[in-house]
Amino acid sequence: MMNPKLATLKQWAASLIIDFPNDEVPLLQQEQDWREWGDALIQEGSFSRNNAPDTRLYQNWTAWAEVVFYAMANF
Repeated sequence: MMNPKLATLKQWAASLIIDFPNDEVPLLQQEQDWREWGDALIQEGSFSRNNAPDTRLYQNWTAWAEVVFYAMANF
């Protein structure tokens, strides 16, 4: 899984499609819609099982994505 600190939001979102082929990772269309995209992402099986956090807890996508990254690191 790509560290989100090393990518743009769109790059990181696209990498999740490759890294989690058994989940239906949504496509991120617009970066300003990161919360809606993130909330759909965490509903997917792998992310849900690993307790990926809700986006409402974070002010920006990078802080949220870093927590998701560590939640999924052991997957």
